[in-house]
Amino acid sequence: MDLLHRSYSGILSQRLTRRSAALVQSICARTFSASSTLCLIALLASGCSSTTPNSLVSLPSHPGEICDYQWILHGISVDGEKQKSRLLWQKMVRDRPYLTCDKLGFVRGSAGSNPYLGKFSLDDDGRIEWRKPPKISRMVGRRDSSDLERDFLKALSRINRASVDGDMLTLRGDDGTRIEFKQTGELPTPAQ
Repeated sequence: MDLLHRSYSGILSQRLTRRSAALVQSICARTFSASSTLCLIALLASGCSSTTPNSLVSLPSHPGEICDYQWILHGISVDGEKQKSRLLWQKMVRDRPYLTCDKLGFVRGSAGSNPYLGKFSLDDDGRIEWRKPPKISRMVGRRDSSDLERDFLKALSRINRASVDGDMLTLRGDDGTRIEFKQTGELPTPAQ
């Protein structure tokens, strides 16, 4: 009986081991397939692809499209002098002047220390005519203007031409005033 019991339990043990191994292989294969699929989905969702990030952002094809984008100050020249690229405004993006506009011609943004608002007409060929020159907006807790803010608002009200080259927007005035902006991305679409 003992011999029979040992033979039977050995055969049963081998069958259970084979079934367990097959079951484990099946589970591992399904898990690997599912995890591979999830990894692929995660890579695609995170934007990992063979295209470069810059090619994903559309660029304006002519100056009349600049109001579809937000622009951050890159350089400024007013009254024949370039605004010194201070470490502070080059590095601290949140304190750097920027420009946005809309299809109605309202121009707004930050002049560095305070927000500003103005209104212009912008032709597709880049000609600008100010309807209301940009000025610091009314707000509670207005901060003192920095040299950069004063120069930026002075230069902005003097410009009358816009040109776009790739992700750079250049605004010029007849007196040599020049403001350069770098595109920071498309404006978010309004919620409906």
